[in-house]
Amino acid sequence: MTDAAYPVPSIPGLSGLSVLARGGYATIYRAIQDSVGRAVAVKVENRTLDSERDRRRFLREARAAGQMSSHPHVVDLHDVGVTPDQHPYMIMELCDGSYADRMKAAPLTPAETRDVGVKIADALAEAHLLGVLHRDVKPANLLISRFGQPQLADFGLAVLAETRETSITLEVLTPAYSPPETFRHGPPTAAVDVYALCATLYALMCGRPPRWQHDPNPTIVALLDLFDEPIPDLPGVPATFVDLLRQGMRNEPATRPGAARLRDLLAGLELEREFGRLPRQAVRASTAVPRVGVTAERTQPGHPTGGF
Repeated sequence: MTDAAYPVPSIPGLSGLSVLARGGYATIYRAIQDSVGRAVAVKVENRTLDSERDRRRFLREARAAGQMSSHPHVVDLHDVGVTPDQHPYMIMELCDGSYADRMKAAPLTPAETRDVGVKIADALAEAHLLGVLHRDVKPANLLISRFGQPQLADFGLAVLAETRETSITLEVLTPAYSPPETFRHGPPTAAVDVYALCATLYALMCGRPPRWQHDPNPTIVALLDLFDEPIPDLPGVPATFVDLLRQGMRNEPATRPGAARLRDLLAGLELEREFGRLPRQAVRASTAVPRVGVTAERTQPGHPTGGF
């Protein structure tokens, strides 16, 4: 569908809206917040709030993001609202790209990955204390602030503890970073976020998620079979680091460390800074990454970086 099919929305207090990214779930615009003259990212859902369920979901997302936006490693939420034609929007901090972009250019070193993990695990630990689950941790949702800091974005699937629902479908999740209990439709727990973060950290050093094959749309049966396969070692990465990630990706949720414990274990890893990037037969040349505030990639359900 062309951009002509998506007229630029009218949002009070914003000007100069231009499309940064477009996905099946939302469109991301760059805009200027007129009152303070700063550039922001605006996430506008493609659908309208036509039902009470949709309105509850949007309020849940806004509440979760609002509770977390003061954390130094969570993307700031400035405001929320609804356009005149009933599209909900969120005005957010504008960032300099994502770790999905970074890992496509070249895998991160173990030390870089450990540092990212400590900061994002701390953000998740704070969220879990507030009763908020993220449910879609992945490289595309780890953004890079203009100060070079990792920040967790898009609490779009966030579930507040007192209003948990199990009706979110697999089509809006990201199977490559989802634990086995996700596919059994059980109630979500904080262990889901721990698994996803460990899978993400593994991918940052490997270039792709653990166990993930080349099929972008595996069947549910094929996905479940993957969980019986061992998680391979990573050349150039200390065994203690990979073993810690394996702990966070155990199939049984109760045996995974909590987010706060994972943060502390990551911080305690002794990694020499000379551990280089992983060998790769072909590393893509670095390119400038677009400034984005939240993810809106156009991908198919089940793709390793899909699931907007």
